[in-house]
Amino acid sequence: MNRVLLSLFSLVSFVAFDATAQEQPRPSQPVAWAPSYVGSCGGCNLSGRNLTGWTLSGANYREANLEFAFMRGIQAIETNFEGIVANGADMRAAVLTTAKLSGANLANARLQAVQGSGAEFKQTVLTGANLQGAMLVGANFAAANLSNASVEGADFSGANLTGADLSGAVMLTGIFNGANLSLTRMDGADVRGASFKDARFADANLTGLKGWQEADFAGACVSERTLLPSGLHLPECQ
Repeated sequence: MNRVLLSLFSLVSFVAFDATAQEQPRPSQPVAWAPSYVGSCGGCNLSGRNLTGWTLSGANYREANLEFAFMRGIQAIETNFEGIVANGADMRAAVLTTAKLSGANLANARLQAVQGSGAEFKQTVLTGANLQGAMLVGANFAAANLSNASVEGADFSGANLTGADLSGAVMLTGIFNGANLSLTRMDGADVRGASFKDARFADANLTGLKGWQEADFAGACVSERTLLPSGLHLPECQ
């Protein structure tokens, strides 16, 4: 009798387990949910997902939805994030060295202390984003929208900011030595304590610049069409 009962119990347990397994939701995207994913996830919907600490270096996340995703401390060297929607995402201390983020939407994203030297942010939307203390040496921000962003203490040395919009940005103690700021809009930006040594401001709009008296413009140059705030005089670029 005991053997019969045991056999019946095992059969019922197996059937119940099998039914439960079949009822488990299946992911709509081919994503490997592990702390490391370096494959292709182009167009994936990862909105609100927790990817904190993941290794994504070399992966393809082109045009993925990462809106409000948690991505603190991710390792994303040379990762393709072109065209992603990541507004409101938390990417603090992320390693984005030489990553591609051109055309991305990072509005109001948290990017404090990111390592993004050599990364591409061409035409990226960064309005209201926080890049305090970010390392962005040699990064490409051509035509990027950084209006009302906070780049306090960030290092943009040698970066390409041609045509970027920095109007209303908080640039306190930021480092822009040797950067190309031609055609940029910086009207109303706060640059107290910032360093613009050897920077180029050809055809830029610096009207209404706040705290420029406390910034370092040694070696910086402008063009005939550069708009400067009253009292700031810089030589023409050769």
